[in-house]
Amino acid sequence: MDHQRVKKALDRQISERPLFTNKDKERFYKKKTHPDRHSFFHLPKLITALFALCIAGASIYVFHSDHPFQKSEPVNVEETPSPSPNEVEDISLIEKIDELKHLLLNVPAQEDAAALIERYNGIEVMADSTTRIEDGNELNLLKQSYAFTENTIDPLSFQSDWPPSIQSFQREDLDLALNLEWIDQEDQPLHLAKAELFYLAENGEEIVKELFSLYSMKHDFKKVSGVNQPVILDDLILSSIGRSLNKDPDSLTKGDLLELEKLTINGSHLNGIYDVKGDLEYFEAMKSLRVLKLNQAIMKDTVFKKIPSLEQLTFIGPTVLDLSSVQEGLQNLRYLNIMNSSFNGTAEDILKLESLNIVTLDPTVVPEYEKLQFEGIDVRW
Repeated sequence: MDHQRVKKALDRQISERPLFTNKDKERFYKKKTHPDRHSFFHLPKLITALFALCIAGASIYVFHSDHPFQKSEPVNVEETPSPSPNEVEDISLIEKIDELKHLLLNVPAQEDAAALIERYNGIEVMADSTTRIEDGNELNLLKQSYAFTENTIDPLSFQSDWPPSIQSFQREDLDLALNLEWIDQEDQPLHLAKAELFYLAENGEEIVKELFSLYSMKHDFKKVSGVNQPVILDDLILSSIGRSLNKDPDSLTKGDLLELEKLTINGSHLNGIYDVKGDLEYFEAMKSLRVLKLNQAIMKDTVFKKIPSLEQLTFIGPTVLDLSSVQEGLQNLRYLNIMNSSFNGTAEDILKLESLNIVTLDPTVVPEYEKLQFEGIDVRW
C-alpha cells in the first residue's frame, strides 16, 4: 500500500495542522513550574479555623479545672476493710432471737448452730450426755446450755442458777439463754430435737420462754410469759402433771406447763365424774400437750379450746355421751378413743371432727361406722 496516499487521505479528514503546537507545550510546562496563585487561596482560612478550635478547647478546660496547669497526681482510694467474720454485729435482742429461731427451725447441723451462737457471744454454760430408751430404741442425748451476754462472765457462775432467774436478767448478767437438745440414734445421725429460749419480757417483770420441739404438730416456737410463776390448780391436776414431767407437783411453774406433752387425769377413785377446771391461763400454757387421757374426768369445751396442739384424746368411763359439747375445741384432733367410754353418739357426731384420721370405738354402739370409713377415717376396735 502507498503510505503517502494513506497519509494524504487522513490529512484531508482531520487536518494537515497538528493538534498541539509548540506554544501549547510551552503553556503547559509553564503552569507546572509556576502554579496558579488561586490554588492557595483557601489555605489561610483553614489554618484560622483550626486555631480557633484550639483556643475554644483550651478555654473549656480552664473553666472546668481548678488547677489547669498543676500536674495531676494519682488518687489514692482507701479501701474499707471488710468486717471480720468473728466481729459481733450491732443488732437488737429481738433481731438476734429471730435469727436464732430461723436457724433452729430449719434443724441445722451442730456446727452451723455453734457458729451462729459464737457470732452472738454465746458462752457454753454446761453440756451433758445421757442415754435413754424410748419405744424400745436407745437414744443418745446431748444437752447444751448457752448464755448470751456482752459482759465478761464466768460460765460456772450460771450452773447453780439455770435456767436463769429473773434477777440474772434484771441485773443484765445476760440478755438471752438457750437450751439445745440433740439426739443421736441408729437410723438417724445427730439432729436437733428441742430448743428453748429465755429472755426478759418488755415489762421487765417476767421471763419469756419459747420452745421448739421437732415432734410437735406445728413446726414453730411456742411462747409463754411468766415462766417462773407457780401453777395454782387442783391437787389432782397438779399431781397428774408432776407425774408426767417427773417433777415435784408443789414446785411446778408455767414454764413447766410448756414442756407438757402427755397427760393422764384419772378420777376413777372419786365419786362421780371429775371436772377438770381452773384458771384458763394455765391450760393455755400447755401449748405442747399432744396426748390426753381422761379417765372418769371431763373437760369443758372452753378448756379444750386453750389446748390447740392436742392430737390424741381418750375417754374412759362415764365421761361423755356425745361430742356436741366439746367438738368445737377438738377440731385439731387426729386420734379419738371412745372404746371404753359412755359414748352413745352417732357416726355423724364423730364426722364433725374435721381433722380426725383414726377412731377406736365399739361397733355395737356405732353400727354405722362404715360411714366413717367411707370418709377416709381408719376405724378400729
